Amino acid sequence: MTTQQDSALDPSVIRRLHGRSPVDIVVGLPTYKNSRTIGSVMTSLGEGLRQHYPDLKALVVVSDGGSTDDTIDIARNTVLPTGIGSLIAPYVGITGKGSAIRAILEVADRLDAKACAIVDADVRSVSPDWVERLLGPVLAGEADYVSPLYTRDRHEVTINDMIAYPLTRALYGRDVRQPLGGEVALTPLAWKGFLSKDVWETDVARFGIHIWMVSVAINAGWRLYQAPLGTKTHDFKDPTVGFEPKFMQIVGTMFRMMSIHRRVWPEIGRVMPVPTWGTIDHLDPDPVPITRQTLWDGFRKGVKRYRRNIDSILDADQRELIDRLLEADQPSYPVDAWARTVADFSVVYNRGEGDPDKVALSLLPLYYARKATMLHELEGQPWTAVEDAIQAQAEVFLETKPHLVERWIAYLPWQSML
Repeated sequence: MTTQQDSALDPSVIRRLHGRSPVDIVVGLPTYKNSRTIGSVMTSLGEGLRQHYPDLKALVVVSDGGSTDDTIDIARNTVLPTGIGSLIAPYVGITGKGSAIRAILEVADRLDAKACAIVDADVRSVSPDWVERLLGPVLAGEADYVSPLYTRDRHEVTINDMIAYPLTRALYGRDVRQPLGGEVALTPLAWKGFLSKDVWETDVARFGIHIWMVSVAINAGWRLYQAPLGTKTHDFKDPTVGFEPKFMQIVGTMFRMMSIHRRVWPEIGRVMPVPTWGTIDHLDPDPVPITRQTLWDGFRKGVKRYRRNIDSILDADQRELIDRLLEADQPSYPVDAWARTVADFSVVYNRGEGDPDKVALSLLPLYYARKATMLHELEGQPWTAVEDAIQAQAEVFLETKPHLVERWIAYLPWQSML
């Protein structure tokens, strides 16, 4: 049996923290080869701390996963405003974003901070106002966990929009728009709760971290807020290259959380809004390259690779739909079929028969098909139309929930007895 390490902090960092005076705010940056952006991100955050919280003691923590570029040198040499400290804190344990965030939370805990914010280190659109938007509801005593709100180009529709948002919303009844958003803020109550969990040898230590944190926060009954950050811009990557591990970790973690909270979510039938801190800035996002054909090719190749698994999960009508899609020139994967597919995969993932990782990976080509379909349907439309489509899709997921509950109980009768 594998047990988690006592700390994600390198022993040298623990020694440096010993005897250090407390701080009010910790702002953490999980980094790995972010030399092109780390300096500007730190500068913007430092300026935000100076502008909005000049009387509070703040520390910017860079939690690095072994960068071999100039990330650490640039971070170490970035000058922050007077009174704002910085700490380079390499983490230990499983390599991944979750481990980096765990290390940041440990620093906040060891220094008795009042609030902690985490910001992705590869973002090119960070502004000083992000600091107040994230930390404001925490320091005002209004929130325990803050997640981001931002806009993106229609060609950057993501796993957050296609799966994480609509499924989390339907399952747990809270309208958290960006459950996978990398920018969050939290109170000691929240980070102590996270650090106490025995999950840091799982995919939570990798890309499963954000969907796990949101799921825990909702089900713990913590006070939630959303921070409007405008538009989020970072280096664009081909959505089909090297995406399998990330997809598997996110989807797998999300599906496992359904089992953990199996006595709660089947009874939830309506969605409650999550308040927003401040005004929402409706900014046009930066354009990104068109990827529809790449996605469609990924769908065809993926179905060929995972066809046996897919056929074992879907019913005859759904299998016939996949056949028609393979023969089509243009993507046309209906939203109701997609919602039903995600529900069916989530049930089979939790059955305990076969390899759950393969179940999650078998959903990937169908995700490509649905994403390509949405991009095709929204071609030439403004980003506001994209958001409307994502909201409509989320409602379909909620309408599909009775099917999910029915199939869950049929396949997993033990859940009703626990």
